[in-house]
Amino acid sequence: MRYGLISNFRRSWSRVGERTVIDSQKAFDNRYLFSAVAPLSGESFHLSGIDGFDTEAAHVFLLELKKQHPDRTVIVVWDNAPCHRPKIHREIPGLIVLFLPPYSPELNPAERFFEELRKATANTIFKTIEEQEKAIEENLIAVTDDHAAMRRLTGYEWITIQCSGVS
Repeated sequence: MRYGLISNFRRSWSRVGERTVIDSQKAFDNRYLFSAVAPLSGESFHLSGIDGFDTEAAHVFLLELKKQHPDRTVIVVWDNAPCHRPKIHREIPGLIVLFLPPYSPELNPAERFFEELRKATANTIFKTIEEQEKAIEENLIAVTDDHAAMRRLTGYEWITIQCSGVS
């Protein structure tokens, strides 16, 4: 998920007949949050404050994810972003990378998770990217600590049905 100092507008409430006035910001400072969510258990892993969305950053994320589960096979289901495709990712021992069909964000549970995180910074102006990161990380902790809520958010029916026979 990319986040930055460009305004993130969402719907807001106002009195009938009055328009809501929301400040706008156009600073071009941004960073990335890499996340892995496990829809069946509600567990997740995150790296925030990444400066770029490239093959190197994606590889660092996968290596750190694998370090969290050294004795298990980790299956990562990814979209077809160019930085996800290099063969170097598929060469990590104990890690299997599978790809979603092109142009299908509705199949990716992480997209729903990222949408919840974006709500934390909606309609807010941040002076610095660090201030925004702090708001995102506070919301990240609140959301990811509740495993049942994470399962409800990311456990699409098709995922739970497909994985029900896998142990």
